[in-house]
Amino acid sequence: MYSLIITSVTCVSILLLLLWHGKRVNRWMSDLTFRWGLTALSREKHRKSLERDTSNTQDIQEKLLLETLEKHQNTEYGLKHNFQSLRDVSSFQKQHPLTQYTDYKDYLQRTSQGEENVLVQGRPTALVATAGTSGNRSMVPISHKSAADRFNQGTAVYLEIINNTFPGALEKGFKFTFPPTVHHSDAGIPVIPCPSTFSASFLKDFSCPPLPVHPTMSYRERLYTQLLFSLRDPAISMLEANFFWLLRYMFSILEDCWESLVTDIQKGRLNTELKVPLETRQQIEDMLVPDAPRASELHSQFQKGFHGIVKRLWPKLQVILAMESGGSDLDRQILQDGVCQGIPVYSPMYCAAEGLIGVNIWPIEDVPQYVLCPRSVFFEFIPVDISDQEQPTTLCIQDVSADNAYELVITNRNGLYRYRLGDVVRVTGFNNQSPIVTFLYRKSQTLNVRGERISERDFYKTLRSTVNMWSGAALLHYCCLESTVLGPLSGGSDPHYEVFVALKGVRNLTEDQRYKLDQTLQEHFPVYKSFRFKGSIGPVRVHLTTSKSFLRVLELAAKLSGFSLDCVQPPRTVKSKEMAELIWKQALS
Repeated sequence: MYSLIITSVTCVSILLLLLWHGKRVNRWMSDLTFRWGLTALSREKHRKSLERDTSNTQDIQEKLLLETLEKHQNTEYGLKHNFQSLRDVSSFQKQHPLTQYTDYKDYLQRTSQGEENVLVQGRPTALVATAGTSGNRSMVPISHKSAADRFNQGTAVYLEIINNTFPGALEKGFKFTFPPTVHHSDAGIPVIPCPSTFSASFLKDFSCPPLPVHPTMSYRERLYTQLLFSLRDPAISMLEANFFWLLRYMFSILEDCWESLVTDIQKGRLNTELKVPLETRQQIEDMLVPDAPRASELHSQFQKGFHGIVKRLWPKLQVILAMESGGSDLDRQILQDGVCQGIPVYSPMYCAAEGLIGVNIWPIEDVPQYVLCPRSVFFEFIPVDISDQEQPTTLCIQDVSADNAYELVITNRNGLYRYRLGDVVRVTGFNNQSPIVTFLYRKSQTLNVRGERISERDFYKTLRSTVNMWSGAALLHYCCLESTVLGPLSGGSDPHYEVFVALKGVRNLTEDQRYKLDQTLQEHFPVYKSFRFKGSIGPVRVHLTTSKSFLRVLELAAKLSGFSLDCVQPPRTVKSKEMAELIWKQALS
């Protein structure tokens, strides 16, 4: 979220407080950080607290729920749903229905306009907005207490995990990001982007202060400038970005511009071809000092190629942090197999605008998994085979089983009750009594033109297996959409899937190769095959496009949401007509 090109600790609570009060990040933040408890002793305390909590999940969950209901019992929402009469989990589940975002839109609108005691007690400190993968903004309230909880149960815990697993990693971190955009509601309540990932290195020194930036600078120019300062410092021990896709974008700039970056480091200036306003350019160059030895060292490493180059550029680097998100498997795998080979990539938390879900205490595992935080939100689980029902029966945290998939339902401290988060997870085991989960997919990202329901995860697996049959091809980017989203642009035939791919190693695809994806879908999904046989679903249409096309879609998503580029996620299943038309118009074949 924050454009901190410094050794930083941007835990959730501090970031939100800084954003809400409009304060700049400077040297006093170091003292503030330690007041929030980032000493080694405090980190260890929070880690042990998680172990205790996961040994007593049922009692903690019920206590959390009852405290939340009592706190908000005199709000308009609490009075309507008779919170005062709810004395246990069972009565809550019987009397309060499962909800979705639409159930809260009116309450949230009135809250944003300044009404108090509508959904939450008093007035929320801020409204957290998330663009998700569609660019459409949804907002939920948040308080200082919730922000602090996210820090205590999430950030502080994974800081200790990093410290124990990667000695020295917290010495000097570098985050690739963009300055936050903060809006305000009609009543002046700050509307801030969802904090997707959070810097984790200690403020032990300020080797590089926040870089000057100008609103006219493009995202590429901003990342170029950040790259310039990161490359100057061989002592960096941790790299970070909100999402894996942003790291891929950054490394693509590095591969394209490494010669220019080396020259800038050698001469201590900023490339004159960058369209940076004169005053901002001068401010940046005042921070640069010519460093011919470092430039020569970098040039030598770039000459050896880009495979595994991250470890060679920053020999003290221990770990790379980014948040796992829906559809990010491809980005993470490309990084691990390419430029980042030999460096662990770690997704530390499973967190949403609605609350902290879990923390990853196994940083070197290939597939991120998270132990649920019992003190964060009240959890319920819908078995995936009945999740299409409007009001299915739910399970509590003590009732789930390993190797089963569930849709998550949460009740948080900020006015969401029995809220269907839309995420589907698989329980892989237990840490003491608390489930360990892996993220599977978002229900909103499911392909479904006739009731066949193919999740983004299943589609991705099918696409990967198909690409492996295309000789010499490697998948770089992809997205898919239902033809109805495109409307007349799709050709007006039976509903079908439109698939857009950027490939490495091939210039074109034959019709047989394109049709292979449809055949593979039929092999893997009998319902899809039956609709294809009946002719009620048309064949998949595969389009080749470029990596830049996908970046333009992300830029559009950021524009629609009103927040910076690093607050949006790659739309793998496109639902927005504007995004669909943009990617369609850029197809090469």
